Amino acid sequence: MNRTRVVLATLAMAAVLTMLGACAREEAGAAAATEEASEWKPSRPITIITHVGAGGGTDVAVRLFTEIAREFTDATFAVENVTGGATMNASNAVLARPADGYTVFAMAMSNVNNVISNDFDQSVYIDGYHWLAKIQKDPSAVIIRKSDRDAGLDFEGIIEDARNRPGQQIWAVPVLGANKHFEALMIWDATGVEAAAVPFVSGPLGAAAVLSGSADVQMGNPFNAVGRDLWVAAVASPERLAGFEDSPTFAELGYPELNDEHIWRGLAVRQGTPQAMIEWMEDLVSKVAEHPRWIEFNAKNAIAPRAVFGDDFRRIVDRTVEVTEYWLNRLDM
Repeated sequence: MNRTRVVLATLAMAAVLTMLGACAREEAGAAAATEEASEWKPSRPITIITHVGAGGGTDVAVRLFTEIAREFTDATFAVENVTGGATMNASNAVLARPADGYTVFAMAMSNVNNVISNDFDQSVYIDGYHWLAKIQKDPSAVIIRKSDRDAGLDFEGIIEDARNRPGQQIWAVPVLGANKHFEALMIWDATGVEAAAVPFVSGPLGAAAVLSGSADVQMGNPFNAVGRDLWVAAVASPERLAGFEDSPTFAELGYPELNDEHIWRGLAVRQGTPQAMIEWMEDLVSKVAEHPRWIEFNAKNAIAPRAVFGDDFRRIVDRTVEVTEYWLNRLDM
């Protein structure tokens, strides 16, 4: 009997030691994996997919981002323009690729607008992403021809003309049911006028429509007026912008409630992307955000560089969803 107890005790001890050894090996393996993950380095090019064509606001910003990033990493970046499908072609291209850290979505507020306005599946096109970083805040601007400005037209003149021609004044927006359309509606609500929003696909095409006389006003961002015979008649900014000193803010014009309207641009990756890659990318974004070239580029184009990460960025996305749903309900779209 005693011998049996000794044998059983010995076997039990062996089992405990075996279990402890297995736990130790698991902990060591987990520690090694954590250490390896913290040292994540891309072994092949990272593709950044954007929904705009070459020369669009997001495209220009992303290409500069990748240039500056070379100062901080040996990683190779490739920018891929996937246009069309109400920005969803680009989103589908990202979601069709593995969540391995080698595909990044460079997108803008309009992507979220279009998910809601086209009733796409939010569990896929919103929740399917980890919202990595907001990188830019681009203030809203009411834009007209310089020749109209030189003839004496200003923001109040635009509004007076809209009152005299109810529903006839044409405002160029990229698409209906998205942020620029909503911004125009907010301005019309605030000023008590009615005009017509007409889609022209993109900011550059909207600018071309105003220049050609196909539209009276562009609802855009200051960037759209740069290098063109256009003038920013009103801008959503706390103060007048460098390079746009003759463009008054909405607050100066008596409409402070319009002074924070803007679009944002940011980066997202598929849910399931390795956390180590996300942290690596956040660190890279932080470094680029403080680089003089990035700051100078944004200042020149009246854009506020804003590095906002993770949950904070997701809250901005959720707010965009709420605002989009509000305006679509008002428009019965």
